[in-house]
Amino acid sequence: MKLFSKLFVACLLSLLFCTTATAVFADAQSDYQYQYGQYRQNYIEYTILKKDFLGSPTLDNQQKAILAAKQTIISRDQAKASFADYLLSLCQENQTNYAPIKPILDSLNAAKIFYLSEVNKAQAIVTPAQLASFTTDYVTNTVIQDRSFRTGVIACKISELVRIQIGSKNALDVIIPKLAVPFSTPLQTRITDLQSQGNDINDAINALTASLFSEAQMDNIDNSSYFSNSSDKIKKIQSLQLKWINGLIDIDINYAHS
Repeated sequence: MKLFSKLFVACLLSLLFCTTATAVFADAQSDYQYQYGQYRQNYIEYTILKKDFLGSPTLDNQQKAILAAKQTIISRDQAKASFADYLLSLCQENQTNYAPIKPILDSLNAAKIFYLSEVNKAQAIVTPAQLASFTTDYVTNTVIQDRSFRTGVIACKISELVRIQIGSKNALDVIIPKLAVPFSTPLQTRITDLQSQGNDINDAINALTASLFSEAQMDNIDNSSYFSNSSDKIKKIQSLQLKWINGLIDIDINYAHS
């Protein structure tokens, strides 16, 4: 029975660090990879036809270049819509219902809708003037949508941290009934420390999430350091979670009974 308890805890904790690949997640990932592949292929064709037009600016070459540009735009925005859906599936895969990241998920959903609408708008491009007008509007209107991808990537990592917290607490709840009562002073100290550490980790996750909406972070969102700042905080939280889990395993090995 003691061995079973150890194996149970080991399996339970290992699941915390492995995201289950559901059909929805796999479909979203595959769709994004396909759409991105289409965009890359179309872009290569466009650059070739654009070069042909610049070298020989005939009406036929112009129409070929415009059509290639149109197809590239459509595949690009389809890929962006798929990427938004992929990020949403990553966040929702953890099934944490963590309310603080809901605004980020809403912005990803808005980006998905926006880029699908751009796909429909691009269908009407026929002339150079229409292509130029579409591009001008696009450059202005996509800034906020593209930024949702940056916050969305971090939101997915946060939802994973929250999932680990939920699973860790559940694992502790499973072990406590296996402990001999009354608790010895060392055991009670270990349990109290774990509960306190768990609350501290929750506070760190909440602080990380709140920082995403801070003025300083929003001013820095387009810079390369935007991800590195959050990555450092995420790594620190992950280290605290591993330390917490080691504490739980220590209790299970040394104090749990059949």
